[in-house]
Amino acid sequence: MSDQAVDRFESFLRQRGLHVTGPRRAVVEAVFALPAHFEAADLWAALRGVVSSAATVYRTLELLEQAGLVRRVSFGEAHAHYEHVLGREEHGHLVCRVCGQVVEFSDPSLKKVVTKAAEHHGFALAEVVVQGYGLCPACRAAKL
Repeated sequence: MSDQAVDRFESFLRQRGLHVTGPRRAVVEAVFALPAHFEAADLWAALRGVVSSAATVYRTLELLEQAGLVRRVSFGEAHAHYEHVLGREEHGHLVCRVCGQVVEFSDPSLKKVVTKAAEHHGFALAEVVVQGYGLCPACRAAKL
C-alpha cells in the first residue's frame, strides 16, 4: 500500500506545482507503516534524523489530508489523531471515555442513513465520520 500511497501523493504534489522531496516521501512512507490511528507527535518521533523539523511533518500531514490519503480524527482529546484511508473501507469509531480505547466498526447502513439525511436537508455531503463515546467493557466492569 505504501508504494501506491507514495505514487498518489507525488502525483498530487506535481499537479499543484509542489516539489517532491525526500522528507515528504519519508513522511508518507512512515504514515503508511504506522498503525491505523496515530498522532503527529508519534510520526515526528519516528522520523527524527530523517526529517529536519516537526513543521515539515505537520505540513506534509496537511498535504496528505488534502490529497485524500489521510484523515484527521478527534477522539475527544486536545490533539488530533490521524488515520490513513487509502484502501480502507468506510468505518466508525467507538471511543472509551476512561481509557481512550478506540474500536473501529463498519456498517454500510450508517453511511446510508447519513446520506439520506443530507439529501433530505439539501446538504452536499463530502465525508461521513461516525463516532460514539462511552465506556469499553473493561472500564464498565471496573466501575461496578
